[in-house]
Amino acid sequence: MKRLLFWGFVAAALFTLLFLGLNLFDSAPSPGSPTAAAGASPAGSLGPDNGFFAIWGFAEPPGVDPMSPGFHRQVQELFQARSRGYLSRSPYGHWLLRLNSGYERHWRGASVYFPQLQQEDAGAYFASRRAQFAERLQRFASLLGRYRQILHARELEDFTPLNWDCPARSLLLATHAARLYAASQVLAALDGRWAEAGDGLLQALAAGTKLINSGRTFKVNVLGRAMVELSLRSLASLLNRPDCPADFVLRIVASLPPEASGRFGTGTVRAFHWQGFRSAIRRVKEERVVDPFLLKDYFRSPAAFYALERFVAFSGPRVFAAVHALAAFFVKENETVALLRESWERIGRLEETPPWRWRDSSGIPARRNPGPGAPFWWLRNPLGKMMVRSAIPFAWPILRHYVYRSHELHARYDLVRLLARARLAAAGTRLDEAALRGLLAAAKERDPFSGSPYRFSREQAAIYAIGADRSDDHGREQADVWRDSDIAVPIHFVISDSAN
Repeated sequence: MKRLLFWGFVAAALFTLLFLGLNLFDSAPSPGSPTAAAGASPAGSLGPDNGFFAIWGFAEPPGVDPMSPGFHRQVQELFQARSRGYLSRSPYGHWLLRLNSGYERHWRGASVYFPQLQQEDAGAYFASRRAQFAERLQRFASLLGRYRQILHARELEDFTPLNWDCPARSLLLATHAARLYAASQVLAALDGRWAEAGDGLLQALAAGTKLINSGRTFKVNVLGRAMVELSLRSLASLLNRPDCPADFVLRIVASLPPEASGRFGTGTVRAFHWQGFRSAIRRVKEERVVDPFLLKDYFRSPAAFYALERFVAFSGPRVFAAVHALAAFFVKENETVALLRESWERIGRLEETPPWRWRDSSGIPARRNPGPGAPFWWLRNPLGKMMVRSAIPFAWPILRHYVYRSHELHARYDLVRLLARARLAAAGTRLDEAALRGLLAAAKERDPFSGSPYRFSREQAAIYAIGADRSDDHGREQADVWRDSDIAVPIHFVISDSAN
């Protein structure tokens, strides 16, 4: 028995020495860590011409002007009070409660359907419901006014503080307003105001692209993507109209330059999320107190973590402080921050690299930190690894959806550019199928999912990319937001070869 106790003590001592040897010394700061992007401090982008104030105040009652100096002061006061421990007890929390309580009273019925499939003609859909949409446009004129403030703003830069979110109700209403606005521009074109419709849709596309590239959170990024997609779908519908004027087509061709892969990705979101995580880890090291939200995947609710704290605190404040200080001491700051940076960097490479190139792993960065296959991997910085896992906001299937969505949006952008050029090349209002196939084959744009030219489907009357499932569905597009089917744009002015 004594021998067993002796060897047990030796094994525990060796394990303790091994753990200390692996965790006493942190790695050097990563030289390639994301730098502090412009606007990391909210004060740098709170200018009076920033249209993002309109987004923050989108859910305010109709009588409030989000671009007024009074609302600007209110937002700045909210940011100045952000150091409070509990948002529900802060002015920000009370403001959110007020927005939520007034949402149903002021904005009920603001949501409208926008056709999502290439078989659905947006122009015909809105024209058949013109009276209904006219009533909606009049009823929610203040929402459209706020949306136009976003489009016409000299600056559109997200100023949301680190580890905060833009009000969810405001973002939801902005999405509803984007659909209403796109419908109003389609109806304007049907009424003969083609120049006005073209200007409005191109402004919305440009503003959505700005939001994608400046949005600090996934929710703002999603709003920007919705604005871009609605504009592209509306333009595609109008380009297929028999009465589409040549000046409109020329304007679209001239206003849609080529875009590189990753243009519609989440680069700014990842950079600011990483900065927020880095500041939280630094606060843990400086204050020697572990924030329970850094371990939210392991404690399903803060109450569970605080219950553990209370259990430790039974022995007195000294033990409580010692346990926190010991845990904070063994968090390796540089290595923990580098692990999250590496995870986000891999997502960035996937967004910047067309999916057809993923097979040869040319877009996947090499691992620079010890991976699961390294000896004693879980003994190295275990608490830091738990924090990194909790920091990544979504599981891999959802992150993969965001990656695919960036490439889908890029494909739709390319397809609308090709549609405009095909309409320009059409003799009168018709284009031979052979001429269209030749235009697609000669174009520099390539399907990001196959690496080959974009395709034409005679059955679906559409030009399309094969989509995330890498399967050719001959231009059949799913309506589901989680779709992995083809990405298609209708083209109704092609004369098939069989008709000649």
